[in-house]
Formats: sequence, structure tokens, C-alpha cells
Amino acid sequence: MADLSQIKGINARQIKLLQENGISTSEALAMSPSNIVSKIDGLGDKTAKKLIWNARNALGMTEFIPAGEIDDNVEFITTGSSELNRILGGGFQTGKLTEVYGPFKSGKTALAHTIAVTVQLPPKKGGLNGSIAYIDTENTFSKEKIKRIARRFSLNPKEVLAKIFHARIYSSDHQSQMIQKAETLCKTRGVRVIVVDSLMALLRSEYVGIGSLAPRQAVLNNMIHGLSRVAETYNCAILLTNQVAVRMMGMFSGNDAIGGNIVAHGCHFRVMFKTKGFSSNNSLMRRAVIVDAPDLPPEECEFFITSAGIADTDKVDLPETSGLDFEVEKLYEESDDTEVAEDLKEEENSPLVEVKGIGKGTAESLKAFGISTVEELLDINPEELSAKMSGASPNTVRNWQKNAKILIKT
Repeated sequence: MADLSQIKGINARQIKLLQENGISTSEALAMSPSNIVSKIDGLGDKTAKKLIWNARNALGMTEFIPAGEIDDNVEFITTGSSELNRILGGGFQTGKLTEVYGPFKSGKTALAHTIAVTVQLPPKKGGLNGSIAYIDTENTFSKEKIKRIARRFSLNPKEVLAKIFHARIYSSDHQSQMIQKAETLCKTRGVRVIVVDSLMALLRSEYVGIGSLAPRQAVLNNMIHGLSRVAETYNCAILLTNQVAVRMMGMFSGNDAIGGNIVAHGCHFRVMFKTKGFSSNNSLMRRAVIVDAPDLPPEECEFFITSAGIADTDKVDLPETSGLDFEVEKLYEESDDTEVAEDLKEEENSPLVEVKGIGKGTAESLKAFGISTVEELLDINPEELSAKMSGASPNTVRNWQKNAKILIKT
């Protein structure tokens, strides 16, 4: 990537104006339409067109080249499922926009979470050693799910979370703004994947009625073209999840992606996720169908949604690696004497039901995980127990431990 300072005829003031509006490289400027650049305060139409043309000349974009010399530079990111990787031609591709659409609970957000972790894997394991920008329009991002997926791939959960840059989005204008911000992260934070989950949720709620269709599609078109430019400039992969609407076809109905032809023509790959049966709760199995792709056949495959992301089976083992243990919050200060240890020993056989917040049913569930004493409860890692035990969040487990300590001291 080339700095703006390398463009012929550009000055420091113009560079600052461009950078303030999210255009920080020669490639970004060369791929920008002149009518957008000319709207920047301090840059007129004539200046904008001149700078863009000079940027294209500097990058060799004004010359035709033999097709054999085209540098594809495509890299692949594993989806967590070998079958899904197969129909995608090897995995999630960089430099391209991939739309994944499907009904509620079909696995779109699960894929986004999985990709957020696998992009951080080394290339030999299907990753790019990269970071990710996660644009969350539906408030469905889950740190706990990320931690489980990280453990599945033998990564440190804290390090994984540190390389996921999350933005909670509240309006379509906010969404456009953060897409622009994400481009900066590609340059400064090594972001190799941008997720928009989901693309149409806010546009769908803000632009209602046939009279709002044209302005909605104009906003959507700018988003799609902006993301496409980022994908090419930084060889970044773009994942767009999308909602569906029911389309009537005679006596039958089917799900179709919303957004119309703007999305259909703007995305390189379109993948449809399907649930099994009439209820998405009947099975964890899902089906993926290649709807459109420039160089892939219209194949389909089956995959599963698990507690640790997308996989080929409905059960995924989480390795118990000591180096990846979560740090347990200290609930009390260590004492120099042996008073605490003696108290623990005396209460070793105390029934768990005496701990505030633990009833008979919960005590039975804890016993199934090998926790039958207060001492064993205090020794357990909250995050690990939460991942195994349904309905018990890490904070709930910490409260049990806190109450258990109070019980011991009384």
C-alpha cells in the first residue's frame, strides 16, 4: 500500500482532509468515486478528480495488462467445518465480499463468531494471524462464545478477545460511519476480516414503505461499494450476514435475502443457510447452499452449530489445557497463617445446599460434574464450569464461591 504523500501534486492540507474522511492510502483514493471525494469540505470537484487520476497513474491503474499477470493474492480462512470449506473452494476468501443469508437461528452469527477466532490462527492451521473488525447491528456478539471457540482451537481466550474490535451499531448512519472506521483498522491494527452482522437489520427498520426504497438502496449501495474497495485495497475478507423475507411462489413460499439486486450484484459469494425441519430447535444440523459464486459450482453441504462454533459434528471437545486456563477472580486475600486452610478442611464435607443460591437440583447438577463439597466448589474455574453447566454463568458461579466462603467463615 502506498502513502498519500506519493501522489503527484498533493499537499499536506489535502492529505489531512482525506485522512479525516477515512481515505488514508493511495489505493483507497484511487478506488473512490470523484463525486464522493469532491464532497469533502476543502476539496472541489476539479481538485478531487485530479488527485484521483494522479493516484491511479501512480499505481498503474490506467494501463491494461495481460490476464496472465493478474495477481489474485487470495488467502483462505477456515470456517470450522471441512465440508463448508470444501464448497467454498477452500474456506472464507480474502479480497471478496461473502453474503450469508438465512432464517432465524440458521447459523449466520455462529459463523461470524467462528471466523472471528479462526482468522487469528496461523496460516498452517487455516488462519491469517490477523485481527477482525466486528460491526454488530443486532447486539448478538457473545464474549463467552468466543472464549469457548478459542479453547476449541487451542488459543488463549484473552488474546483472542484483544484482537476482536467490536462496535455496537444503533442506526444506518452509524453503520456507514463504522464501516469507514474499519478501514483505518485494516491499516493500523492488522484487521483481515470485517464482519457486518447483519447488513440489513437497521436499514430494514428505518426505511419503511415503497417510497423509502430508493434512498435505502442508495445508502446500501454506498456501503457495499465502500466494503468492496476495502476488501481489494487491504486484501481483507468481508462477511455480511443478511436477513430473509418470505416470498410467495404460487401455492408455495420460500425464504429470500433482502436488499434486492444491490446486494446480489455487489457480493462475490452468496451462501444460503437452511434449518432442518419446521423448527430450528429440532436439530443442530444446518445446510449451506452456494447460491452464486464466480468460480464455484452450485454445491451444498451439511454442518452443525455447536457451543464452540461451526463444526462438522454436533459435539466438539474443548481441550483441558493448563496453559489456557481462565484466571479466576480472587474472592479474598490470602492469609499468612493456616486458618483458612483449616477451615476448608473442617468444612470439606459440608453439603452444597447450605451455600446460598444452591438448591437441591443445582447441587445434584454440580455433583454430576464432580463437585460435591464446598472445597471443590471453591477450586473450580467459573468459566470452565459455565461452559459445561447449562444455566450457570461465570458470574453465578463466582457468587456461589463467594457465598461458600462466607459459609466457611461462619
